[in-house]
Amino acid sequence: MDKTTNSLTRFINKIAEKFPPREDGTYSFTDIHVRVSQDTGDVMAFDDDDKEITRVIVEEWINAPLETDEFYAMVHKAFSPVIEQHGIYLNIAKPYNYVLENESGQYISELYIVDDSETTILGTPFMENLSAELDDFIENLLKE
Repeated sequence: MDKTTNSLTRFINKIAEKFPPREDGTYSFTDIHVRVSQDTGDVMAFDDDDKEITRVIVEEWINAPLETDEFYAMVHKAFSPVIEQHGIYLNIAKPYNYVLENESGQYISELYIVDDSETTILGTPFMENLSAELDDFIENLLKE
């Protein structure tokens, strides 16, 4: 495993430690908000109440010489296999997801979604191109 994968695996495992099975059988209700800084390489996890869960530094991401969109696409690609392998068995009520955000907490994309039937959606952003597809649908509908 390379350094980035090791750091992300450690990050996901730290999150899992914060959501262990409970003796009373209840679950936490939250999503995992993953904030990444291109300047510092910080990768931070927050719950829905903006409480920090954990953080790591991915040294390879510090001042990565990429445009912002390229950087977050790289982050998304690096996280996907790590979450799939290590981060899906949290004691969190379904549906829940891992949300990629910039360092200011602004939404970038969905990293991973688990719904009630344990279906997972992993990879490209969940709602990618939705606006354009809806515009095309309405335009075609109005033509008829």
